Amino acid sequence: MADTKTALPTSNTSCHPHPTDSVQFTISLPSIVFINLTITTFTTMYRAQQHHDTTLLAFLAFVYASYFILHNCVQVYSRLPNGEKSAKKELLRFTLWFLPTLVLLGFAAEFGTFMNVTVVVLMYCLAIASSLTLFYVHYIYDDQKGHDQMSNSKHDHVPIAQNIV
Repeated sequence: MADTKTALPTSNTSCHPHPTDSVQFTISLPSIVFINLTITTFTTMYRAQQHHDTTLLAFLAFVYASYFILHNCVQVYSRLPNGEKSAKKELLRFTLWFLPTLVLLGFAAEFGTFMNVTVVVLMYCLAIASSLTLFYVHYIYDDQKGHDQMSNSKHDHVPIAQNIV
């Protein structure tokens, strides 16, 4: 029997099969998440349609679309320079804060219809706390980090002798 090395199919494995390998495929974590999200969303949408629950159907479509919008926004936002001030960056920051807030509040509203009042209040508090955390990260922390990097970059071009004074 031939001694062959096997590798788990990840995004880091080679796309080109070895001459001795017959078939090799790669599966990345985002692909698995997308497949799982698609299957669970569409099966739940089918059940909601069977029970004529249009609000749940609309909410599920919104959550499914939000996943892709947020994924795209994160990719675009991560490519932008840290200190950049532009309308595009502001729109992305707003989207990265507001869209998850709507999803979290939507989950609280959907699950709040059949939960105890105490749990509903806790769910809304959790959604609001998460929204405030996202707001802090995207508007306050990012501004401080960008400001610190901008002030450090100003001193990078000053000769050492002038810094001693």
